[in-house]
Amino acid sequence: MANKIICIAREFGSGGHEIAVRTAGKLGIRVYEKDLLHLACKYGEVSEKMMESADETATNPYLFRTVHEGNYHVARGLPTSEVLFELQSHEIRKIAQQENCIFVGRCADFVLREEDVKMLKVFVRAPIEWRIKRKMQQEHLSPEKAAHLVRKMDKRRKKYYEFYTGQTWGEPGYYDICIDTGITGFEQAVTTICFLYNAL
Repeated sequence: MANKIICIAREFGSGGHEIAVRTAGKLGIRVYEKDLLHLACKYGEVSEKMMESADETATNPYLFRTVHEGNYHVARGLPTSEVLFELQSHEIRKIAQQENCIFVGRCADFVLREEDVKMLKVFVRAPIEWRIKRKMQQEHLSPEKAAHLVRKMDKRRKKYYEFYTGQTWGEPGYYDICIDTGITGFEQAVTTICFLYNAL
C-alpha cells in the first residue's frame, strides 16, 4: 500500500517549519528537513561541513566548489549543490517508500512525482510585512535587516526550486493547497493539512 507523504514548500518566515512539526505531532508521523543533509552525507560518505552551505541552494555557474570525495554514489567533479541534491533525492525516495512522513523543502514534491506514493503538496506563504515582523521578533533584528533576510532567503529558495524542477516556485497550479498563515494562523493551517492528509 502506498505511503502518504506531505511535501511542504514555504516562503521564508511564513511558518512552514512550525506547521510541519505541529502537523507531524498530530498525525504521529516524522518530519524530514535539516536531517536530510545528514542522511545524504552519510549515504555518499561526504563531509557534512563541506556540504551544509550547499543545502537548498542552486549552483552559481560563476562560483562553485566541486566534490572530489565520497563513495561510488557520488558523481565526482560536480558542484557541491548538485551532488547534495542527488544524494538528498535518493534519501527522500527511500524514506517515502518506507513510511508516512512530511518533507520540508528540498524539492520533495518534484523528486517524488513518479514514485508510488499518495502525496499532498502544500505551499505555505504569508504577506511579506507579516514575515518581516515575525523575523524581527524571532531573531531580534531591525526592520531593515529582517526585510533583507526575508527577501534574500525567498530569492534563494525560488532559485533553488526552479533550477532543479523547471517549475515556478509558489505557482498555485503545482500544489494541492496554498495556505496563507497571515490569514489562517498556524492552528487552522495544521487542521486543514491534517484533514486533507487523512482524506488521501
